[in-house]
Formats: sequence, C-alpha cells, structure tokens
Amino acid sequence: MGENTPVTIQSESRFKKLVRAYKLELGMAAILIVMYIILHFITGTALKGSNIRNVLQACAPLLIMTMGQLVVVITGGIDLSVGSLYSLSGMCGVLVMLRTESIAAGVLTALAVGVLCGLINGVLVAKVKMAPFIVTLAMQGAAASLTKIIAGGNSQTVTLQAFKAFNRGEMIPGVRNYMVYMVIIVVVMYLLLRKTLFGRWIYATGSNEEASRLVGIPVDRVKIICYTMSGFLSSVAALLGASRLMNVEVTSGVGMELDAIAAACIGGASLSGGLGTAFGALIGTLLQKGINNGINLLGINSFWTGTVTGIVIIVSVYVGMVAGKNSKKRK
Repeated sequence: MGENTPVTIQSESRFKKLVRAYKLELGMAAILIVMYIILHFITGTALKGSNIRNVLQACAPLLIMTMGQLVVVITGGIDLSVGSLYSLSGMCGVLVMLRTESIAAGVLTALAVGVLCGLINGVLVAKVKMAPFIVTLAMQGAAASLTKIIAGGNSQTVTLQAFKAFNRGEMIPGVRNYMVYMVIIVVVMYLLLRKTLFGRWIYATGSNEEASRLVGIPVDRVKIICYTMSGFLSSVAALLGASRLMNVEVTSGVGMELDAIAAACIGGASLSGGLGTAFGALIGTLLQKGINNGINLLGINSFWTGTVTGIVIIVSVYVGMVAGKNSKKRK
C-alpha cells in the first residue's frame, strides 16, 4: 500500500492539473451533452446516429476554419476574411478543376489562393503595422468581390464525381473522411500549440507582444505564419464544403467568419489574446452547430439562430472572464 501511494497521489495531481487547465472547455462540453440529452428527450431524434452524422458533417468545414481563426485570436488578432476566402478559394479551385479536368490542379489552386491571401494579411499586420480588423475587413471585401468577378456571379457545379471522395469517401473503412479530418486537425493543433516551441511563441505573442520581442521571440514571423495558416485552413474547409455539396456558390462563405470567431470564443479563446485551446475550439464548433441543429429539431424559426448564438457567446465569454479572474486570485 505504501509503495503505491506516491503513484496514486501523482496521478491525482496530474488529473487535477488537467481539469484545472481545461475547466472552461469541460464546462462547455457538459453543457453540450446536457443540451443533447434534453433535445433527445423532447424530440426523440437528437441522439440518433443519422442526426449526429449530419451535425458532424456540418461541423467539419467550420472546425477546420475555426482552428485557423484560433491561432490568430491567440496572438491577439482577428481574421474577418476567412468567410470570403472560403468562397474565393473554393471557387478558384472548382473553376480550375472544371477547365483542366484535374482534381489535383483544382485542389492546389484553392490551397495556393488561401495561402497567398493569408500571407498578405499577415505581412500587412506584422510588417506594415496595420490593425488586424482593418486589414482582414479589406481582404474580406476584396475576396468577396473577386469571387463574383471570376465566376460571373454564378454558382459552379462540380462534374468530376471522384471529388466526392474527398469528403464522403472512407480512408478508414466505416469512417467517413470528414470525421478523420476533424480528428486530425484537433490532434495536430493540440500538438502544435501545447508541445512545440512555436506554440509557446503564439501564446507569448498574444499575452505580451513587447515582452515577447524583448526575450527574442520573432513576433512578426509568428503573426505572418498564423495569418497564413488561417488562409490555408479556410481553403481546406472550402474544398471540404465543395466536395460535400459538389457545388460552390459565390456567397458560400458569407457569415462563416462570425461563426468561426463565435466557435473560438465559446470554446474559451480570448479576443485580447493569449488564451485558447484546440479542444475548446472543437467544443465551441460542436456547440455552435448543435444550437442550429436544436433549433431545427424543435421546429423553431431559423431566424432565431443568431439571437441564441449571440446569447451563448456573451455567456461563455463572461464565464471565461470570471474563471480568469478567479485563477489569478488563487495565484
């Protein structure tokens, strides 16, 4: 008994640290679970496999986009252009795909557009010292305009049926690809933020930019990479969405930037920088889409979605502020 005691105490200590570190995220996860139990009790369909699959399918593109938004928000910035980049990169990719009849060419084009636009955002924010809000708002307008110009204002239908496999195929038998992508993006982002030097630089930049510069952290490079990542992940999300619907609208990404910001904030990220986790972004995305799903299942007018989401954002941000103050008091 005596020999096992130190191991038990150490295990409990690690568990407590884990719970303390992810307190807000675990709280939001509990809210999500309770919400779906109540919805299932009322509707009888919320926890059915078909409904869960539909929710996860809707979550996949938003989750990928939210992860890009997350790294930008942690640095103390914001990216309002992700929705328009979703439309622009998806449209460019599909147009190239249709003209060359090459899926690879279309995919590379979409990714290149996302990376280029994200890089421009990053350079203007980090090197030119322009406000992230202004830079990304300008990119939002430019990307939305370019999408309509190159497409002539028309939606585009993907005729290459093999492209369906990108979203609905099964690299792992019995598991749709979009589920695999969700797991991969969460794991990769967790490892990046928590287990790498660059991840520590991201948090340090958002916590105190000037102090980070003084200790030798390449703040400008960190910001450029984060905005480029956001653009890249927006284009990946666009490809996933296009593969699901086999169609791209010129306004397909309208409003997604607000959904991504909301998901990151609901999951515990702070718009003042320095806070946020991959697990939190996942929970925020699931909660965001869960609210939409609940409104549909209950037969409530979909116009209420924005109101309910807004309330959830305010409550979650307030809870995060209170939790942050309490943790500082304990220290």
